[in-house]
Amino acid sequence: MGERNILDRLLEVQNGYIRLVDAQNEGVSKHSVLDYVRKNEMEKIAPGIYISPYAWEDRLYSIQLRNRKIIFSHETALYIHNLSDREPFSPVITVGRGYNAKHLKDNGIVVHTVRQEWLELGLTKAQTFTGNTVRIYDKERCICDIIKNKKRMDIQVFQKALTSYFSDSEKNIHNLMEYAGIMGVSDKVRQYTEVLL
Repeated sequence: MGERNILDRLLEVQNGYIRLVDAQNEGVSKHSVLDYVRKNEMEKIAPGIYISPYAWEDRLYSIQLRNRKIIFSHETALYIHNLSDREPFSPVITVGRGYNAKHLKDNGIVVHTVRQEWLELGLTKAQTFTGNTVRIYDKERCICDIIKNKKRMDIQVFQKALTSYFSDSEKNIHNLMEYAGIMGVSDKVRQYTEVLL
């Protein structure tokens, strides 16, 4: 397969985005990528990441491409899971302790840090509203997170998330209680479960 065909395929698979590192992993030279970017009038949105002029820029996907280890959480995850009807003003993510998140905070992203052994608890993938796949916590982890951080949550977002989750036919109470045990919020989660189920 020729370099142009490889780049065309990457552009299609990644919904109008090309990462230099992905192209190089496929055997395409940096020179060829930059030539392709120029000829197709693509815009550089971050070092080594380019977007087609015909693609919708997806802020969450762009953040994910630049920061492979982050996980969308809290209000952002609730919104993607349809547990909130309020899109957060700033994206909300979680990283492991020790992760240098200064560049994220400087760009208006809300950053939560957790101990390393909790980082991948409930990790899944979901599609943003423009169809791009990002790393995100599942609904059960989101519920544990918002109960754990209730004092910092908007009360209306908190209540809507809980009532939406407990009326969801796809809820997984077993996973919810398992996560709650690991995160030390079993009693609080049990209280809400007894009231809302």
